[in-house]
Amino acid sequence: MTETHDLGMTDTEYALLIAQGYDPNLKSQLIELGENPDQARQLVRIVGLTKDKPLQTEEEWQEFMAVWEHTCDGSVGK
Repeated sequence: MTETHDLGMTDTEYALLIAQGYDPNLKSQLIELGENPDQARQLVRIVGLTKDKPLQTEEEWQEFMAVWEHTCDGSVGK
């Protein structure tokens, strides 16, 4: 039986992240290593955006930069 966890997001948000290569297991591993849950989610999003292929379109780069800036600006988890 699978245990259910509150991921702090809606089903729609989760589905979108999964479609972008989001790996909830990686997030759990980062949290176990001491990462803030919000920061872990952003780091996993960055991995998901870039793991299968290099960014090619302007839209892909804009999305990546938005996630990267949000992760690096220090506001995550505050």
